[in-house]
Amino acid sequence: MARVFRSVAAAGTLAFPCGCLDGVPQPDGRADAAGPVVVPVGDILLEETDRSYLGNPTSLVVDTADGSFLVSDFMQGRIIRFGRDGRVVQGYGRPGEGPAEFRGIGLAFILNDSVVVGLDARRRLFKLFSREGGAYLESFQYRGSIHGAVSVVGGVVVAPSVELGEGFTSVLVWNPGEGSFRYLVDLPEPYMRSIRRNGPFAGTMPNGSVMAWADTLLVGMAAVNELVLATWGGEALDTIRPPGVRRRGVPANAQVKYDTDMSLSFLDRVEMMSNLNGIYRMSDGQAVLVHYDRTFRGEIPMVEWLADIYVTVLSADRRTACVDGSVPYANETRARLTVSRDTLFLLDRALNHTGDGLETRIRLYEIETSGCAWLPAA
Repeated sequence: MARVFRSVAAAGTLAFPCGCLDGVPQPDGRADAAGPVVVPVGDILLEETDRSYLGNPTSLVVDTADGSFLVSDFMQGRIIRFGRDGRVVQGYGRPGEGPAEFRGIGLAFILNDSVVVGLDARRRLFKLFSREGGAYLESFQYRGSIHGAVSVVGGVVVAPSVELGEGFTSVLVWNPGEGSFRYLVDLPEPYMRSIRRNGPFAGTMPNGSVMAWADTLLVGMAAVNELVLATWGGEALDTIRPPGVRRRGVPANAQVKYDTDMSLSFLDRVEMMSNLNGIYRMSDGQAVLVHYDRTFRGEIPMVEWLADIYVTVLSADRRTACVDGSVPYANETRARLTVSRDTLFLLDRALNHTGDGLETRIRLYEIETSGCAWLPAA
């Protein structure tokens, strides 16, 4: 049976039309290359009350032990667990300055069958809670800025922890059992050029993505077209360049233009390029790359970030890619997504049927790859 994944799409205009990838012209006909077909397969309406209302979700995680969902919410300052039926099951943490409290909650993830972890992004702390009951356990300090999905392999945590001022690396490997932290994989050259000239590019595009296999890591940064295949020791083994067809991609001069062209408006900068938003491992060894073509609605500082979302499937040997399947969703507020057991889950918020409020659903998608045109990614 052919694989199916879901992707999310949002409105946006291309500020820098470019039929190229890092300056290399696209082969004739590649713009019509068939990508993944993203198909909805169901949705779950989440129960929201005064205590569980989702004001600004920062991450969505599937607990594979029972199929429930963890949603960390910045406005609530805590993690909320929803059952597979959408009902509230449990909360973890609360806003504040104490040991069990979050000053600014980031993403959440499952460490093991008894521990849930939430990031206090402002204090750079991993905060651990018991999965059942939600009791606070302990905290661990980390370096860098973590925005993307976390992998847990054999009890070891691999996170896209981007360091712009110390070490200039993009991956954190944390072994809770040993209490050890390692920082790996150098930042790409466009980021280093921006840091050297103290430009805004690196600071406003600090998001990284990483996916871990038993022997290798696949690492990318938000605003470059390349991925790095590396060892767990941080040694770069290969460079992978998934082509862009329907998404914006990253223009070859993006970093220079971003850092030096003072005529660019805020909207120009937002809509200049695609952003790699996540890398997810599939059961057959393939990987799913999620790119956001961002835009925004409103006026600063009251801005709502939106995005056209595209999914690319990278073959198990990492040599070819089926690119840029777009995802249908309401796109009325910022979407959060994850991939678990070959299904894409999207947290989608839209006006209810009476038009007087928002309702939140988790939408399930599959990605059909049987009709793909597999393009070189080396």
